[in-house]
Amino acid sequence: MGDTGDIMIDVKDLHKSFGHNTVLNGVDISIRRGEKIAVIGPSGSGKSTFLRCLNLLEQPTAGVICFEGDEIFSAPLAGEGERQKRPRPIPSRKLNAYRQQMGMVFQHFNLFNNLTVLENIMFAPVKLGKQKLRRERRLRFFSRGGEVPAGAVSSVAQIEKEAKDRALALLERIGLADKASAYPSTLSGGQRQRIAIVRALAMNPKVMLFDEPTSALDPEMVGEVLALIKELASEGMTMVIVTHEMGFAREVATRVLFMDGGKIQEQGTPEHIFGEPTNDRLKDFLSKVL
Repeated sequence: MGDTGDIMIDVKDLHKSFGHNTVLNGVDISIRRGEKIAVIGPSGSGKSTFLRCLNLLEQPTAGVICFEGDEIFSAPLAGEGERQKRPRPIPSRKLNAYRQQMGMVFQHFNLFNNLTVLENIMFAPVKLGKQKLRRERRLRFFSRGGEVPAGAVSSVAQIEKEAKDRALALLERIGLADKASAYPSTLSGGQRQRIAIVRALAMNPKVMLFDEPTSALDPEMVGEVLALIKELASEGMTMVIVTHEMGFAREVATRVLFMDGGKIQEQGTPEHIFGEPTNDRLKDFLSKVL
């Protein structure tokens, strides 16, 4: 698996509660560069909450999250009988920089229905590019016309052109270049989910997070989405996939996590999890889904 220098995401004693409802109860995991992690388990086991905590769409109650060695989130767990303190807010620039490294694909696509397919894919790169341009202009103003930073963006037109070229290339890759001017509501579920995936890829993320990407699809649409995820996996993309597709997890994952009760109850290779499970709850779960 490599040494500790290969660790991309390191999670220690992660907790998440909603009021008195504890959803994550001490999750520990290190995810190495290039790994394909499949997360399985019954509904309500904390799988999706774990994924949303990874990219801080949900702020954990307590625990530590490190990304490429940098501590992104840290909050101590209250002792018995003590009141849990609210974690300190993460500075917005630090949070945004972290999230840009993680592409997130949701169950229900989360596309903007008032934007075309092309505009959906361009939206985040253009927005972030403009923010970078404003920062560079402020820097140049206060440095009295000093040197332009390496990799600086010269204009809004350049930002939009580069985002458009990237978006069209991604649409060409998935065979949907002819849908660039279409609106999401006119497309099939499988097409919308593939567009949601390439929208995430438009940001050049280091990690892709998939939250049950096929659960909202008709059965005949599932294959085309899984094929695209398999293609990304074969290219070495680091992935964490919450899925109910056991055959897909067995075929694609390098490691499978079984979650129940807000904890990772067992983990291992697909051969171990599906062939030689040791946890009784996992055995019972597999007996019902395989």
